[in-house]
Amino acid sequence: MPNFPPIPPQIKHVAHFMKVAEEHDERNVVISYWSRMYACEAAMKSISGKKPPEVTQFLVSIMEWLEVVKKEHADLDGIINPTVGHALVEEYALQLFNYADSQDKAEKFGKNVVKAFYTSGILMDILQQFGQLPDEMFNKRKYAKWKAAYIHNCLKLGEQPFSGPPVARNLLEFSDEEDDDEEPAPNLHPEEPINPIPPHSEPVDQPTINFPSNPVPILPPAPPTIPNKEVPVPAPRTNSVTGVTLQADQIEKAQKYCKWAGSALTYDDVNTAINNLQKALSLLQTGRED
Repeated sequence: MPNFPPIPPQIKHVAHFMKVAEEHDERNVVISYWSRMYACEAAMKSISGKKPPEVTQFLVSIMEWLEVVKKEHADLDGIINPTVGHALVEEYALQLFNYADSQDKAEKFGKNVVKAFYTSGILMDILQQFGQLPDEMFNKRKYAKWKAAYIHNCLKLGEQPFSGPPVARNLLEFSDEEDDDEEPAPNLHPEEPINPIPPHSEPVDQPTINFPSNPVPILPPAPPTIPNKEVPVPAPRTNSVTGVTLQADQIEKAQKYCKWAGSALTYDDVNTAINNLQKALSLLQTGRED
């Protein structure tokens, strides 16, 4: 596990992104890489001009780690290709969000659901390094952070949370909150990177629903295991023109190539889009990846 200097007080708001990276060091290096990349960018953006020595030391340690990981995984598209990295981080954020949302709708509330909503919201913050969030993702991020804080507050007060979004009147108020795109979570200052909740932002103890501007729940140091939400894959199919039978994993891979091509076009990366579409076409026509 990488060892970084303590996060300086001036950039404590990046602790949330560093924590997500730490949680995924052993199981998803793509998530760790882009989480620390965003933490580095957010820290540099928050302090203009010359940085204090402790901030510079911290940023250098992240940049050195990023460089090492990029060299070690030079064949991993999710790291060397920002378009693919964007698609993978987004896919994982939505996987967590959909898991939490399904549990919420089933009225199965607990720390796992709080953790999933919270982490998905942080990952959607991280997605901002790839460009402005689409309206749908923007709203999901706001909802995920609110829902994490709301369920946490209810569990702490011994109250039964309600599933779904806030009531209509409060939903308008919630949706109109000023967002923090320019300064990611500037008022969140945890005491240490392993605990993503600042002691001074304890949820308000009141029986009515509140809408904190930056809702972050108190989470245990060890993240709970969240079951993977498997994406259904199609049954084997035979290409009527070539006679090639495609297995479910080949069809799924072709779908991913098409998705990555779409993401590339979002950033006017025509060459990457063409490359991924050609891979998808070759796979569907021959059953092989050229």
